[in-house]
Amino acid sequence: MTLAIYIKDPPKLANKKTRKKDRYFYLLISLVGLLSIIFAVWPYFLWQLTTARRLTAKVQDFPIPQKEVLSASQISQANVQVVKDPDGFSYFTTTYKPQGNRPKEFYVTIPKLKIENATAKVDNLNFKNNLSHFPGSALPGEIGNAFITGHSVLPQFNDPNDYNAIFTKLDSLEVGDEVYAQIGDQRFKYVVQYSKVVDPQDTSVLQPLSSQGKNLTLMTCVPPGTSTKRLVVITSLI
Repeated sequence: MTLAIYIKDPPKLANKKTRKKDRYFYLLISLVGLLSIIFAVWPYFLWQLTTARRLTAKVQDFPIPQKEVLSASQISQANVQVVKDPDGFSYFTTTYKPQGNRPKEFYVTIPKLKIENATAKVDNLNFKNNLSHFPGSALPGEIGNAFITGHSVLPQFNDPNDYNAIFTKLDSLEVGDEVYAQIGDQRFKYVVQYSKVVDPQDTSVLQPLSSQGKNLTLMTCVPPGTSTKRLVVITSLI
């Protein structure tokens, strides 16, 4: 009987050149990953360090105390609720249905942001394919607060023609900047009074600012690309 012995060859060690390539590849992947994180996170910290401080300065006297708000057209707080979707995004909603003959839409132009005739759907809570005009809030030109909401994304993806990114640069508006609202054949000119950052649950931003004031408020999520806070930009008709 013949005894056969099989000997397995030892594994071949990677040569120095192959090991060097592997190290370079690992470093490249690590660098790409680090840059991706910085790309997504850095705008958040930059916003907190610069824009957030500017927006929260010198607005201690706003909003006007509730006891001084006398407008009959104000939205009832009892009809406004804050709800959260499965993704964790909080938003305002209401069961209130305005009465009377109201237009279906109007158009918003903000020259500084290069927004031209963006459609705002009246009494609408959906702002995926348009801007949303909160149900029951004033219409442009009326006494009260015309309240408009739009989406924002990371600053590097800003696109004034995309409703999913249209308000990304809203925080760049300053006192005196112009906002136009076109409703039917009437065009109204508003100027920015001030901006502030509020919590997502703060429904007071829906209310009128004074008994006879004609205001238009723009709101979006901040820091851009997140939904932790809300930015509201308050404008007045001139």
